[in-house]
Amino acid sequence: MNSLPLITQIAAACSLLALGWLTVRAFTKKPAWGLAVMLLSPVSATFFGLKYWNEEKKAFLAYLITFAITAALALALFTSWGGWDLLRATYQLNNGINSHRLTTYDAKYFVKANTSFNEKSGLNIQDTYRMEKARNKLAIEAKEKAALELADSKLAEENLDVENISKKVKPKKEHYRLVYMPIKVADAKNYVGSTVKVTRKNVPEKEYRLIGSSGRKLEFSQRAGQGSFSFHYSINDIEKIRVLTKQPY
Repeated sequence: MNSLPLITQIAAACSLLALGWLTVRAFTKKPAWGLAVMLLSPVSATFFGLKYWNEEKKAFLAYLITFAITAALALALFTSWGGWDLLRATYQLNNGINSHRLTTYDAKYFVKANTSFNEKSGLNIQDTYRMEKARNKLAIEAKEKAALELADSKLAEENLDVENISKKVKPKKEHYRLVYMPIKVADAKNYVGSTVKVTRKNVPEKEYRLIGSSGRKLEFSQRAGQGSFSFHYSINDIEKIRVLTKQPY
């Protein structure tokens, strides 16, 4: 059993008792000091303790030590719960939402960090807005992955049918080569599912897979490690686009 939460609670209780002692001592000086120590500590408690050090050092040191221990324990507890991971994941998710370039990695990272923090702390923090954004991104990615797998499956079936036909009919020997042919950016929506090379303003040409078109935006995907991630560019931001085609020679 993890005893850190209990120790932190005990330290916090001792800190409150020490603050109460120091507050009573402050009221004996002036009511204003009492209110300041009670409501604005640890800042006001520090000023009071230093000003009346010779008379109030015992109460001041008792509060200062217990407060420092409580703060250190609370920080350790927050770290053990994965609080820093949750803050980092929230920051990355916010950047992705604000820039309209939320990645699948950031969405998965936030969901995992939020779930882990709730399980370890037992606080059950509900960040409905961010969680909905992250889950929507993961749902879109899952649909795109399923669509790609379906397309690959159909392509494999078509290839199998072609192989069966080729066994019965002697095919005409033809030669092809793969060539990137330039197309109009406005016509890119007609090449969804194709491999393309895109040149953007002040950005070198890069190869992607065109997976969709919506309004004035084009959706792309790119492989990264064992998986892939998706994103979009505005049509106005694209200077040139070339599509991979099979050309006879």
